[in-house]
Amino acid sequence: MVFCFAFGCNHRSDRHSKNDTQCHLFRFPTNVKLRKKWIELCRRADREWNEGDRICSCHFEEGCKDKGPSIFVYSKPKFPDVADIRKRTKFAEIEKVPTVESTCTIGTCRGGVEEPTSVLFTAESSAALDHPYFHPCPSFQCASKINECQAKIKELEIEIRTLEIDIERLKNSRPVMSVDAMKNNQEKMLLYTSFTYDIFKIIVATLQRFEPLNYYSGWNVTNMSLEDQVLITLMKLRPNLRDLDLADRFSTSRATISNIVNTIICALHEIFYKGIMVRVGLPSQLKCKGSMPKSFEDFGSARASIDCTEITQDVPSDFNRQSASYSNYKSRHTVKALTAVAPNGSCVYVSPLYPGSVSDANIVKHSHFLENLVPGDLILADKGFNIHDQMPSGVQLNIPPFLINKTRFTSKEAELCYKIARNRIHVERVNERFKNYQILNHIPANYRPLSTKIMQLCACLVNLQAPLLKEIA
Repeated sequence: MVFCFAFGCNHRSDRHSKNDTQCHLFRFPTNVKLRKKWIELCRRADREWNEGDRICSCHFEEGCKDKGPSIFVYSKPKFPDVADIRKRTKFAEIEKVPTVESTCTIGTCRGGVEEPTSVLFTAESSAALDHPYFHPCPSFQCASKINECQAKIKELEIEIRTLEIDIERLKNSRPVMSVDAMKNNQEKMLLYTSFTYDIFKIIVATLQRFEPLNYYSGWNVTNMSLEDQVLITLMKLRPNLRDLDLADRFSTSRATISNIVNTIICALHEIFYKGIMVRVGLPSQLKCKGSMPKSFEDFGSARASIDCTEITQDVPSDFNRQSASYSNYKSRHTVKALTAVAPNGSCVYVSPLYPGSVSDANIVKHSHFLENLVPGDLILADKGFNIHDQMPSGVQLNIPPFLINKTRFTSKEAELCYKIARNRIHVERVNERFKNYQILNHIPANYRPLSTKIMQLCACLVNLQAPLLKEIA
């Protein structure tokens, strides 16, 4: 005995109606695409189709298999019309017999919701009631169920209207914080972005030239201006506000904040670091002499001062990375970067981040910084950069003298230490400005993939601030 595979149909191979509405069971087509379409139309979520399943001719127009199934419980027309059933019956007396009128939702007493249809139940119409699509309600209480459904629908409609009003209110409400709200307040601009509004506009205008942006999360942010997106990113870099805090300040979601910050960081890094710092490279000796402060009188050929700066980070989950990132100097897990500062106080080079256990000399060697130098150049460094054997031909390295087998320095050595420290202090001051971007105080695990870009971007943003030396300004 084979039942019809369609949902809501109970036709089977051994059941035949007593009138001319007898149906036949058809096999499913052998064509894979067409068979898949038939299976989807049957809507059987309780089990999978198998080769023994059939579908009856009641689901085909005029019982023709070539047209494909189109008549189902959930489709219109859902069930045979009562008038059609009367026409098919062989009893002409059906309309003359007294009837009992009742309101019932045909075929929907098992969970569906339909408009009530007036159906005539008579003794002679029992054959029509045996139709597989007709499922009368045993208790004739469908009217009460309809009333309950209508009441529930009204409640949902009220809830939908309330939500629509809330959405419209949120769209029309201005965010608590925006660029327009603080552009005339220089103190706020410096606090949240470290720039005046004029410099901020230059950053935004530069970024606008590269629109549209490819957002980090794969979906575009359309409910916020580019100015506010840059402001959010700078507020993440400068005061290092949490995503939840920024989302509350700008009336948006945490996912939107994360998407904005990651996207704008990558875009600004591409523009200012790769497009300017890397492409321009180290300034030549001629440019350095044109803006050299008086303290470099004894180092006229100096081209840059170098130093390494360390940033703490979350402990890596991998044991090998834990061992590599642990710094004995800081007694923490850190990352390091090599920075080079021109005599005028501008940051001209930032290497990628390296694990905290790597020595300064190895970072210089691996970053290929010395390849940017030419014969006649002079580099200032501290004692940790004992890299005389790595220096290119004709390039000099000035580091403070070592106190080896001595109790004190000579007067010339002490004077040399003072001069080197006096001029090398600028790279320390620039590194301090890096740390003013509080996101570099500690790099969490979720920003580890972008840590190098964040470090290099902060170096570029430091160059956009007020000059480090007053005489250069």
